[in-house]
Amino acid sequence: MANIYDYLTWRGDLTFNKDPLNEIDSLVFSTLAYGEFETILAPSIGELSLPLAEVDQAYDNFMQENYKESDPLGFFGEVPKLLHQAATTKRFANVHLSGFEKQIDFDQSKQFVAMVISLRKNLHFLAFRGTDTNLAGWKEDLQMSFMDEVPAQQLAADFANKAFESLEGEFYLGGHSKGGNLAVYAAVKASKEQQDRIIAIYNNDGPGFQSHIVESDAYQRILGNIKTFVPRSSPVGLLLEHGGDYTVVASTQKSILQHDPFSWEVLGPRFVSEDGLSKGVLAINNAIRTWLAQVSMEERAEFVKGFCDLIEATGAKTLEDLTNEKLQSAQAILKAYTHMGKDARTNLKKTLDLFFKESRKSIRETILGEIDHLLPKKRSPKSISSEQE
Repeated sequence: MANIYDYLTWRGDLTFNKDPLNEIDSLVFSTLAYGEFETILAPSIGELSLPLAEVDQAYDNFMQENYKESDPLGFFGEVPKLLHQAATTKRFANVHLSGFEKQIDFDQSKQFVAMVISLRKNLHFLAFRGTDTNLAGWKEDLQMSFMDEVPAQQLAADFANKAFESLEGEFYLGGHSKGGNLAVYAAVKASKEQQDRIIAIYNNDGPGFQSHIVESDAYQRILGNIKTFVPRSSPVGLLLEHGGDYTVVASTQKSILQHDPFSWEVLGPRFVSEDGLSKGVLAINNAIRTWLAQVSMEERAEFVKGFCDLIEATGAKTLEDLTNEKLQSAQAILKAYTHMGKDARTNLKKTLDLFFKESRKSIRETILGEIDHLLPKKRSPKSISSEQE
């Protein structure tokens, strides 16, 4: 099936002046936000912008000097190829990139990356990066379960505000994974006048928010502009609350691997859609929601702190650090667990036990429901006697 590479070949001959931005363009821009452009792009928005074709040339040199074979999330290694193929098309070669901002701090649980992509002088796309291999981002993701605002969300709101003040015209906002969440959050925090300049917000398999944020007037004002896409079997985009409809996207991968944007199937300017979510992901989503409903905000905070303390004990800062030193990491985690305070250890174990209990229950109910659906239905005595007459 076709993917975003095929889309570039199919639609690459038409500029954005001839064919407006669509949902596949949004995924291309959102995925390019995973690129490491800090040595190429200036942090100032709009100033010293570079055409994507020039960024590709500079990035090629950067990759030759900084190539990493490790790719624990499976799709980061595709980003340079996507950039290069986009740079060879009329559609993307002359869009201008600027304002690349990157802030990562493990101690502050902060992982934020964003950039501006200007389609023309008065039309821009604010692209927010999702969670990458930095463990600061994973720690921040967990904090979303109990915090109204994590550092990356505040930075996203500030970044968007700077873009609104610095640039003329209208805006698209978008991102993949946590980047989709940041795009929506930035739009929520924008002033009403700024929100009126937003054409659409693209959330590509990004988590939602605490319910009171979704119910707020600011969120409801932009709800009609939010376009949410979730793969059939990926649980990421179902986390927390969205408050609106979503499109289920077909993928060539299975289960959680459907989170990979390069696996999403496209047909022309649209994603190939599915009728609904898989029973497996619905079971997982139900387990997570039931679990969260039984765990208070304070207990969530204690669990996240305990869990992150174990990871921090390994000294790892990235997923590569953990995967490259599996034995040492496991030993460090075990040692840290045995030295935890009794209350912290009890809360960590209790919360994990509850999660696995709810997971088993949801999966069992899903399987039993499927079996019951396949079995022939028993007929009532009345219907049998009616047939005999």
